[in-house]
Amino acid sequence: MVLKILFVCTGNICRSPTAHAIARHQVKNLRVENKIIIDSAGIDGFHVGDISDYRAIQVGREREISFDGIKSTKISLADFKSSDYIFAMDKGHFKSMKLLSPKEYQDKIHMFLEFAEINNGSGEVKDPYYGGVEGFNQVFDLINDGVEKILKKILERL
Repeated sequence: MVLKILFVCTGNICRSPTAHAIARHQVKNLRVENKIIIDSAGIDGFHVGDISDYRAIQVGREREISFDGIKSTKISLADFKSSDYIFAMDKGHFKSMKLLSPKEYQDKIHMFLEFAEINNGSGEVKDPYYGGVEGFNQVFDLINDGVEKILKKILERL
């Protein structure tokens, strides 16, 4: 059985590709590439085809996490159908996906931090886009911890 995990944020250039890159790295280190497929998408299509934000790439590079091959896409009906787990980075993404998704796929949609059982006070991975590199570092740390917990939980269910 192969599972697909999809991470979703606004434009798919900061938070969700960070989760994508981290999860891809962790899946490879765990040697479960044959069991888990990682992808990411955005609610909006503003950046379709673009690479991730340079600050996310910089933080990843400093931590030896590659963003190679990750380009922004917009979530589609096919994503709801093909994904087993869909993770929203904030409440707005969660609400948007619940509105976009056909009813039969809505149980696949989860809040990233809630599923990872991380309580940061807001329940959301805040958007670092309008800040500096420090915000990207904080988001990276939070997402890294969340991805580790999510993968552990999913692998226990396999």
